[in-house]
Amino acid sequence: MSTPLEPSGPKFYTDEEEEFLNSQNELHSLSGPSSRPSSPSPSLSLSTYTYVSSVDGHTMLRDIAGRAINATSDAYIMPADELEHSRLDLQHECFRRKLGGLFLKPDAVRRALAPNQDVTPTILDIGTGSGTWAIDMARHFPHCQVTGLDLVPANLSSSPPSNCRFECDDANLGLKHYANSFNVVHGRLIATGITNYRALVADIANMLRPGGVYLSMEVDWQAFNENFDAIAATDEDEPGFTWLQKTMLSAYSAFKASILPSFLEFERTPTGPDAGPLIPKWLKSMDCWSAVGHKPIFIPIGAWDDGMNEKQRKTADMMKHDTLELLSSIRPLLLAHGYFEETVDKWLTNAKEEVRLGKKKQCWRLHYSWAIKNDDPSQPKVLYKNPLGSM
Repeated sequence: MSTPLEPSGPKFYTDEEEEFLNSQNELHSLSGPSSRPSSPSPSLSLSTYTYVSSVDGHTMLRDIAGRAINATSDAYIMPADELEHSRLDLQHECFRRKLGGLFLKPDAVRRALAPNQDVTPTILDIGTGSGTWAIDMARHFPHCQVTGLDLVPANLSSSPPSNCRFECDDANLGLKHYANSFNVVHGRLIATGITNYRALVADIANMLRPGGVYLSMEVDWQAFNENFDAIAATDEDEPGFTWLQKTMLSAYSAFKASILPSFLEFERTPTGPDAGPLIPKWLKSMDCWSAVGHKPIFIPIGAWDDGMNEKQRKTADMMKHDTLELLSSIRPLLLAHGYFEETVDKWLTNAKEEVRLGKKKQCWRLHYSWAIKNDDPSQPKVLYKNPLGSM
């Protein structure tokens, strides 16, 4: 293992904040089955990890409700098995179709990844999941080095490109060893496993080289109707009730509760699944960015709109299948949160039937945010004054 890199970028925390974050890291590392004092440094070789399930599986994975869940962090209780990674592959293709590519702001990304004779352009994918986005980026930018980061290895069916490697790490333990190391940092649907997203944003700013680009996509953990309005949280016998919304709001509560070991108050802590619409606000509070942008994106769950063209219908159908698999994937989370098995199975059965038969016109809202780091960044503002105070 290589020696951790010393941060070479600007300081993002006061001494008081550094002390707080260190204490939270200690709390988090001690709460899981396996504790470690800090995040390991990245390997410098251009190889992927070596992973043998019969040898390493019992240390990296655990069984919850019949699904393989990471054993290194209690903050993220979603499957990490082949079935889940297949779902993420489908989701990746759905997003690629919706965005018209692997990312928005293509001019900024290509500028940041332009060939450089002095230093190799680099890309980091935080919460890489199945690794598909990282692999696709490695193929599209063969002159770049791409790193996929996650709690457990991806279930790769074949060897990735030679310019793509994967690291097992927990972003919640800090990523300061990556300071000034990347030209593009990407994080997609990772908020439900992040205990302090504002701290992660600071780490990302510190990881980016001058002119680097941060790309983020998060989802609201609630469903929206055909008018793109949030569906009201109602009881089963009330107008407007949907089983999908009931299930997603329950999952929202479970996600948020799972990351609370790092915080003290549930209602006053907009973190985890709350992060999507807040990320651009946090980015704009910092001086290190030359540009910050945000775009809400709605994707229908099924092709229920007669006005859709063929591409839109295909994307909507993909999202429908992704949602059906997602409902299966959140079952361990809901059970671990303490909901009765009979209740959870009732929610999931009814929600799946609702989605499969298109009984309700529903969609997801995604928040796509981006930021471009100053070419010559000055000292940024303090990211936050009090993690438990007003946001």
